[in-house]
Amino acid sequence: MQHQNGELVDARLRYLWSWPLMAWIRPSDPNAGPGLVLDVLEAEVVAAHAHPDADVLRVRDIARESLFSVGPATEAIPNHFKDWRLLRPALTDLQENARRIAAISPWRPKNINRTRIADWMGRPMRESADAARTFQSLRDNLANEVTTRGDRRIVDPTGIADRFFSEIAEDGQLIAGDTDMPPAIQILVNAGLQPNEIDPSATFAEVMNLLIFHKRLGIIAESSGLPLHQLKRTVTRNRLPVVVIEEGMRKHAHDQPERKGSELNDVHLLCLASYADVTYVDKRTLESIRRAKARDAVFATVVGIASKASSYNDIFAELIKT
Repeated sequence: MQHQNGELVDARLRYLWSWPLMAWIRPSDPNAGPGLVLDVLEAEVVAAHAHPDADVLRVRDIARESLFSVGPATEAIPNHFKDWRLLRPALTDLQENARRIAAISPWRPKNINRTRIADWMGRPMRESADAARTFQSLRDNLANEVTTRGDRRIVDPTGIADRFFSEIAEDGQLIAGDTDMPPAIQILVNAGLQPNEIDPSATFAEVMNLLIFHKRLGIIAESSGLPLHQLKRTVTRNRLPVVVIEEGMRKHAHDQPERKGSELNDVHLLCLASYADVTYVDKRTLESIRRAKARDAVFATVVGIASKASSYNDIFAELIKT
């Protein structure tokens, strides 16, 4: 439905509705169409919470039991999707947000991913003038990166950088000067981590992964009704297939010259790989999978067999063989 050609979208929907049998992720809202990657993650979190001794493959097997629906496509895609044009503004916003995330997420003005949180704890807040100069330099650096490496469809790289650093500046204003807590720790606490969750020996990249994970746990806690403090205690990232795949790709995937917004969708689709016998991806994604598999044995086990094909006919031929 994100395609710009409306007639093509209509043809795609008619084609899908003609299917007498298909499988789809069971959504939390049956009127919303097929489920999201967050629905997959929620099923895994619930399984991991209920079975605290289960490893990542066992969690996958338990989650699979309730994760998918099977039936005619008319049950998967509600009839009101015929009015999909009403969703076009929201779909456009989703596309633009994916492009922003793909452009900003890998950006690092310096190689700080491997630095330890302890390295930042002794650093004081900068004076206002010094902070302003540093912010301007970083903002220019990010704007240039979005311009040169971001999705070519981004129309305002400078605006993205301005918005990003205005949010950082707002967070910085919340740091109190009358506390013994180091500014670096205050920033992480204000972002959503508890002081006892911050390991000074952890790297910047590890803490960012934990922060992202806890934010998503909060969404799932609200949706599932499970207490967040219990989920934090019983559910670890290395037992959730979705998280293993996302973090593996984040860490090991090839950093493409152009960071397209579609790469975010590619990773979300790849999160279904642990539930499939074979996962077909494009050439670029397949190379990133190979890199990650070579460096992460758990990732390799969870993803399983990944392949590419020159056409859908080739995939159909493989299905007939099985």
